[in-house]
Amino acid sequence: MTRLAKALGLAVASLACAASAHATTYVVTANNNSFDNQLVSRIEAAGGRIVARLPQIGVAIVESDNPAFGTTAGRIPAVRSAVADVAIQYDLPAAAEEVTADYANPPASGDNDSFFDFQWGHAAIDAAGAWNAGYRGAGATVAVLDSGVYCAHADIIPNLNTAKSASFVAGQTYCNTSGSTHGTHVMGTIGAADNGIGTIGVAPEAELIAVKVLNPVTGSGSFAAIIQGIVHAADADADVINMSLGVNGGLQVGGSEVAELVNATARAVRYANKQNATVVASAGNDGRDLDHDSGRVCDTDGTCTTVNLRSFPGQLPGVITVSALGPLAWLKNPAGTDFDIRASYSNYGQSAIHFGAPGGNYDYPGTENCTFKGIVRACWVWDMVFSTTSGTASYGWSAGTSMAAPHVSGVAALIIGKHGGELSPAAVERILRASADDLGKPGNDATFGAGRVNAQRAVTQ
Repeated sequence: MTRLAKALGLAVASLACAASAHATTYVVTANNNSFDNQLVSRIEAAGGRIVARLPQIGVAIVESDNPAFGTTAGRIPAVRSAVADVAIQYDLPAAAEEVTADYANPPASGDNDSFFDFQWGHAAIDAAGAWNAGYRGAGATVAVLDSGVYCAHADIIPNLNTAKSASFVAGQTYCNTSGSTHGTHVMGTIGAADNGIGTIGVAPEAELIAVKVLNPVTGSGSFAAIIQGIVHAADADADVINMSLGVNGGLQVGGSEVAELVNATARAVRYANKQNATVVASAGNDGRDLDHDSGRVCDTDGTCTTVNLRSFPGQLPGVITVSALGPLAWLKNPAGTDFDIRASYSNYGQSAIHFGAPGGNYDYPGTENCTFKGIVRACWVWDMVFSTTSGTASYGWSAGTSMAAPHVSGVAALIIGKHGGELSPAAVERILRASADDLGKPGNDATFGAGRVNAQRAVTQ
């Protein structure tokens, strides 16, 4: 297996209509942000069965075995669009390597959580500085929209709100016992409890909500699941919504059907923002320049294609989009390591990136081993992000913008906790911007946006 595959577990991009054996699923969007009983009746008369109604945003998820349903429902005067749902292949970085079982930052914290010193990302953002100032995320709630979570993990159990957690993947609960470790890894970075067992999250006293919107085996997720997941998180009083989701290869939004699905998702984000939920997403792992993903692209044979790619959901309005940074051979020079090198896989672009954060790197060219606390791995493995994986006390490394976003979500939770558990997304972003370490050229730039987040400055400035 190549280093790239081990670090990112990249999947093959694909689009497919989401459908059961007998019916197609549609996302029906009303003209207004409402979906009343009269409209429900008209949808049912057109041959639709309401699976979920989201009057908060004027959207319903509908099943129909009538092949003409989309056309018929689309002609209802109160309906803006009725389009078949689409399942998209997302990048779900897998754990490349795994191990089983007053603050200072890694790698010499002396902390009794046995693997905290592996978490160089916390040093990069000075998480311990925020903790020393008395802020650990208490009072903030973070919803993780992902592939579910290993609910029995010792570092996750103390902070997981099972009553508010939910799954929008048919036939699956939000708890995983096998399959993707992705959601568990992300959740641990945000809020693993400081319980003396393994790792510590950026906001170790924040409440966590698991919202499954991706199939943990295939890595695919439908627009319908993500839309429902965002609304559920907002209604569950999430202060932060983390979406470590990036469409493999970017989302082509030129067609009217996909554009309508994107619009419905944007409605869900706007609703979440109005409920004071700060939405954070990964930029994507294609190494693309998001400033130049639109326009005509011509092949060498003269064939031209109009391209309108977007990082999704990262480039939706109201979403904070995060690029991935990481060191090269951290363990060879722990005291002098530059943690802020843009990873080669990370998408970038001044128009799209809001902040940079630790996402992990695998670009160190050497193949020799490095040993730390009795654990021997290739030196490049240590440059990835270490967090919780599937098992009662299992941990592992992974790399991706998926790993960068939860560092920002964790800092957002620290900010919100400091301010009593309620703060508008605009206020959270202003604080993140004012406290970020401005790297690269002054002001916004393609790699760091407004800068790499700084937890200590975010809660003490």
